[in-house]
Amino acid sequence: MTETNIFLFLSVFDHILVKIHFNTYSNRFVRLSIPFNYALLMLLLGFLPWSSAAGQGTAPKNGAGDSNILPQVWEINFEGNRQYSDVVLKRQIATEDPGFWEKLKFWDRMGYELNQTELKKDVIRLRNYYNRRGYINVEVSYRVEQGNKQWKKSVIFEIEENIPIRIRELNYTLDSGTANVEEVLDSRLFEKAQREHAYQRGARYETIREPEVVGQFTDALKNLGFAYAKVNINADVDSTRLAARVTIECNLGPRAYIDSVRVEGIETISKKYVLREAAIEHGERYSLKKLQEAQQQLFNHHLFRFATISVPEQSQDSTLNLLLRVREHEQRSVEFLAGFGTEEKFRGQVSWTHRNVAHLGHRFTTTARASFIEQYMNMSYLFPYIYNTKSSIVISPFGQHLLQNNYELLRAGITNSFIYRYSEKLTASASYEFTKNQELSQQFNTSMPDTTLEYDLSSFQFSSYYSQGFGRQQEGWVVQPYAEVSGLFGLATFRFQKLSADVRRFTRLSPSTLLATRVQSGGLFNAPTDSLPNNIRFYLGGTNSVRGWYRQQLGPKRARLDSSGFDQYVPLGGRAMFGFNIELRQELNFLINGLGMAVFLDGGQIWETFAQLDTRPLQYGMGGGFRYQSPIGPVRVDIGYKINPTDQDLGRYNGQDYGSAWDRVGIHFSIGQAF
Repeated sequence: MTETNIFLFLSVFDHILVKIHFNTYSNRFVRLSIPFNYALLMLLLGFLPWSSAAGQGTAPKNGAGDSNILPQVWEINFEGNRQYSDVVLKRQIATEDPGFWEKLKFWDRMGYELNQTELKKDVIRLRNYYNRRGYINVEVSYRVEQGNKQWKKSVIFEIEENIPIRIRELNYTLDSGTANVEEVLDSRLFEKAQREHAYQRGARYETIREPEVVGQFTDALKNLGFAYAKVNINADVDSTRLAARVTIECNLGPRAYIDSVRVEGIETISKKYVLREAAIEHGERYSLKKLQEAQQQLFNHHLFRFATISVPEQSQDSTLNLLLRVREHEQRSVEFLAGFGTEEKFRGQVSWTHRNVAHLGHRFTTTARASFIEQYMNMSYLFPYIYNTKSSIVISPFGQHLLQNNYELLRAGITNSFIYRYSEKLTASASYEFTKNQELSQQFNTSMPDTTLEYDLSSFQFSSYYSQGFGRQQEGWVVQPYAEVSGLFGLATFRFQKLSADVRRFTRLSPSTLLATRVQSGGLFNAPTDSLPNNIRFYLGGTNSVRGWYRQQLGPKRARLDSSGFDQYVPLGGRAMFGFNIELRQELNFLINGLGMAVFLDGGQIWETFAQLDTRPLQYGMGGGFRYQSPIGPVRVDIGYKINPTDQDLGRYNGQDYGSAWDRVGIHFSIGQAF
């Protein structure tokens, strides 16, 4: 008998979608839309029938009609696997089982059909997976068990791994002149390859690891100057004794030196300039690592959008000719950016760039950006090469208007920065900045007018940035220390030293789960407490800080009064700061591609002086939110809840409550991760 299933889906538009699926070969659908309240009332009162094909009768009782549903894979398990986990083995097979969220869809009993032919292929896939990893005598089979429903099937793969092949003997052969062989054997690069490769004596002999081992030794030899080195692995396997004798054969070939470099693709710059930026010199010994670094340097250069360095076909002797291809960016460009957030509201930026001033490879950029908090404009001139390709100098005059809750700042100045990019992971800079500042401080008593503080700052600033990962799937450590020394040359109104650090750790818990943590701290030293400008002090709270509090609202505050009495609390900032964030990020691609969610615990505190460290405890905020991975970055909505707010956080003044329940909550919307 044909079975009819009726499914109800609640929509955010207060309507209900009734989806009638006739389980026939024609797969016909009928869609009806009725008001949500009416449909819900009918459902609760029992007036919305679960019909049969004729539209009569009641819903089938437990198990009724299940015989017409094709057998479905409900879960997959493995038995006997010791070396590899269930998660790893599931990735090697084609058969899939529904995840936790799919199982909650009680109305959906389709999509994971049991296929005996595919299961037999999965047995072969698992056997091959083990064979390539040294288990040549592995035995794999499967069985299917009945679930609590007739259509629910559990698939169990039974694995008997048995003893794998072990490497009992390991040898190396090097084919070249005696002097070269001795030099290679004594080199750190070759010793490192010998120490770290997978074919160690006593290890399992895994054929799948052969390309990796060949690559390790080939790279080591090419970094020693042997541009035409070839590596081969010869393995004698005794399947009876489960033993392997492995020989790593290295044919060095001639040691090569760079004779010439042909450059293609240049339009507005000279060949000499390209070779200088690549740091490739005539007569130097070939090194694969050196060429990779040269290519990366060119790729990171503002003038080039594309760069490759290759070794064209040529006779294999001690001289080497290289081919370097580049593609230049447009010399001039205009860029527009816009965004929205709960703190800055609307923000926009426009910049104009000239990438090759006077055909010297220098870059000139002028930028203007504006939001409801800040208006900023600067010009920057970049000298991309000082004494090597990793060093550069940037001269940048600027002007800024900053409007905060407790002060308004106008400042103008110039920053001169020396930047050294040691590697892809590590960059450091040393800057000298001179600014003239005018700060309008909002007073906290109606009888006192606003005060204007004019001051000059002259400071050296030192910062660095270390990151283990790259891109959106960043993992590992990120460390950002900062130091500032002000009051030099007698040009500064205030003398102080400022130190801070931001340390982050990104840990991948599963392919779809990431644990992100951050700790930040800072201190101001040898600075007068009372007259210290607001712009120099530390603050916490906001979209990218301790959520639950809005921008700069965590920490000590003072009441601002107007003609009618209490108006609001405004932050004071402080000389010491500590904050942390712990965030668990979970992808939800099974619902919507690019969707994710996060739960977090944030905390921190601001202290006006170091003497108050024991008097103000840490304050905490917790909450969660959703992210959507858009082409311009993750769109983020977070809701934070203050766990231990102060009376000031809740708007209480002189025993009277001026706040509301919403003062415990912070709602944040932005583009980009919190950290």
